[in-house]
Amino acid sequence: MRLGQLLRMLVPPIIPAVMGRMRPVEREYVGAAWPAGPLPSWDDSSSEQVMRRNWPLVEARIAGKKDLTVLPYRSDERDLTAHNMLMTFLYVMARASRGKDQLSVLDWGGMLGHYALVARRMLPEVTFDYLVKEQPTNCRLGRELNPTVAFVDSDDECFARRYDVVFASGAVHYVQDWRAMVARLAGSAESWLIINALPVVYSVPGFVVVQRLWSAGYQGEFYSNIVNHDDVLAEVARHGFVLERELMSWGPVHYRGAPEHPVGAGYLFRRR
Repeated sequence: MRLGQLLRMLVPPIIPAVMGRMRPVEREYVGAAWPAGPLPSWDDSSSEQVMRRNWPLVEARIAGKKDLTVLPYRSDERDLTAHNMLMTFLYVMARASRGKDQLSVLDWGGMLGHYALVARRMLPEVTFDYLVKEQPTNCRLGRELNPTVAFVDSDDECFARRYDVVFASGAVHYVQDWRAMVARLAGSAESWLIINALPVVYSVPGFVVVQRLWSAGYQGEFYSNIVNHDDVLAEVARHGFVLERELMSWGPVHYRGAPEHPVGAGYLFRRR
């Protein structure tokens, strides 16, 4: 008899059940407001380790001809979410470049610049002036692993000019004041604004959650806004944009204690 089987026979079932409920979960409801105190951050050594480990597979997949189903933080399996996000991005780049042979892009929160590689690989007839704004650790790593892309770690620097396309995927919800960030993104978008991979709810007001992505190799805890769908549309409209198309990155994700489980939505806007 194996040790695990023996323990299951000797330990009352209620004990592991209670211990499981006491152990922190990876995704959990926090409350209506962003907590006070020091803010968790993605800018740590575990983030670098995860993306450094995955980068060779990501780069090879983009350079080849197989499906685009990898992301810098997950490359060990074919991921439908990755495919949705990358193909949506390509659709926007194709529309924005119609009648042009050059396109300027701000990728706010763009990790290691993998979207730039996808754009250049899939739209070779277009020259991309591509800038990634990221946290200092990711900028340093991106410059090392992906030197054909420009990286900055300052919002003031990246928002000092305008771009044909401003793109923020899986990033805006990690900013405490997401409305202020939307205003800055919109202010730098000459024609197109895409906010993608944003966790949204439809029937309740927005709220805050905590993520502990230990299964992916991260060590920290990260606060995140879950944003109400109508609030996103109203906020972007205030800055002179109209909705072109709603998008989808992933289906409902369970957060313990949340009043509604969010989906990974996205929005393509065009300046009026």
